[in-house]
Amino acid sequence: MSTVTSLSQLVESYRLADVVRLWARERLEHEEIVTRALARAVISDGLKMQSIDARWEAGGGAQKIAFNGQPYVGFCAKPNASMCVLPSSALDHLLAIIHRAETPSLQKLSEEFLIREDFRDWCNEAGLTLPSFWFSDSSESE
Repeated sequence: MSTVTSLSQLVESYRLADVVRLWARERLEHEEIVTRALARAVISDGLKMQSIDARWEAGGGAQKIAFNGQPYVGFCAKPNASMCVLPSSALDHLLAIIHRAETPSLQKLSEEFLIREDFRDWCNEAGLTLPSFWFSDSSESE
């Protein structure tokens, strides 16, 4: 039987900026390093980052999506991976971080979020220890 040690471990999704801040603090690493690692994970490794909740994409719920005049694109880092739906500006910034070593801006990625299960899958695939701010010790073996 597992016990929840923190309310944050019950959260199903976090904004990217929150993951960066919490994980950087936990790992005692600079936020820029964590942001660069997550950008590479999205662009190269297939970590799914979203701006649009997948529940709104299907089932006729499209009228709930507020695009605010901003172009969105679908992106897959790997063949047969699930698609990320991101503003084109966010994808451009992620690509600039990876390909041109641009300084990461959490403001430019302010609407993007990560879902707990997608993040867990990526950590496990990358061989990283799951962050304790989001996962309990017992959830690592799931």
